[in-house]
Amino acid sequence: DYRCLRGSLSSHDSGVRHHGPSKERIPHGWYGRWWNLSREGTLDILSIATRHQDVYLFDIAKLGALAFDSGLKRLLESDSDTKTKLMYDCRNDSDALMHLYDVKLAGVLDLQLLEIIHRRNKNQRIEFLRGLKKCLDTYVHDQEIEVIKRKGVEEIGDGKKKGVNIWAARPLSADLKEYCAVDTAALFSLLKLLKKRKTDLEISIVLEGSERFADYFRSYESLPMKEFIWNPFLPLKILIFSTAGSSSTAGDKSEKCQGCRKEFKKTELKVAALADQAWLCGVCKKIEGRAKDMLAVTRWLNNSE
Repeated sequence: DYRCLRGSLSSHDSGVRHHGPSKERIPHGWYGRWWNLSREGTLDILSIATRHQDVYLFDIAKLGALAFDSGLKRLLESDSDTKTKLMYDCRNDSDALMHLYDVKLAGVLDLQLLEIIHRRNKNQRIEFLRGLKKCLDTYVHDQEIEVIKRKGVEEIGDGKKKGVNIWAARPLSADLKEYCAVDTAALFSLLKLLKKRKTDLEISIVLEGSERFADYFRSYESLPMKEFIWNPFLPLKILIFSTAGSSSTAGDKSEKCQGCRKEFKKTELKVAALADQAWLCGVCKKIEGRAKDMLAVTRWLNNSE
C-alpha cells in the first residue's frame, strides 16, 4: 500500500526558518500523480519525501480515503508552523484533495512561487510561471534526475497516446516509481538553491501566497473555462509585495472577472473584446488576446512535468 524508496538522490540538508522565536520548520516534499489531477480526475499516487531523502509512495488508487483517515489528512492539514509541505504548483493537488477526499491542504511553501521571487530579485520577467522540469533544468543541473525524468516522461507520453491511465496500472513500473521519487526528493535541492539570500519577508510573502495558491482552484464551486485558470501566467493577487494603496473606499465596487470568475475592484477590470458588458482581469485579458495563438501555452504545458 506504500513503499519507501531510500537514497534516490544525493542527500541535501534543507530547511525553512521560522519567522519569530527560534524554531525550525522541518519541511516535507509532496507530489501527487494522477489521471487528470483535479476534482474531475483522480489522485492515484502520493509521494512524500523527507529532508533525509527517504521517499514514500502511497497507493491512493488502492487505499482511497483510508490513507487520509489513517493520518495523512492530519499531516496535510497542519499549518506551516507544524509541518511545512514543499510543493511545486499545489493548485491541482489541493483541488483534488479537497473535492475527492475532503482534505484542506495547508502549510505549503510552493516553490513555483519562490522561483518567481528568485527571478524578481534578478530583475527578470515574472508574469509567467515555470514548470518543474524547466526549473530543475535551469537550477539543479543533475544528469541522474534528467535521465530518470526522461524515461518517465516517455512512458507517460506513450500512455497518453493510448488513452491509458498509467498511474492506475498495477504493478507500477520501476521507471514510474523512480520518476515519482526523483520529482519529490528534488524539491529539497531546488529549495536549497532558490532560498539563498532570501529575506524573512520574502519567505513570508511566499508562504502567504502559497495559502492563496492552494485555495485558487478548490474555492470554485464549479471550475471556469480551463484556459482562464490553467495557463502559463501567474494569477493576480497571489504574491502581494506591498499593501500600499490597496485600501478600498466606500465608492469601490467589486465585480467578478468573466474569465477566471475571481472578484476584483471594478477599476482593475478591462472590457472584453469579444463580448458586450464582459469584464476581464489583466491575466484573462491576455488569454483572450492569445485565443488564436496557444503556442506559448502548449510549450508551457509540455514543459511543466
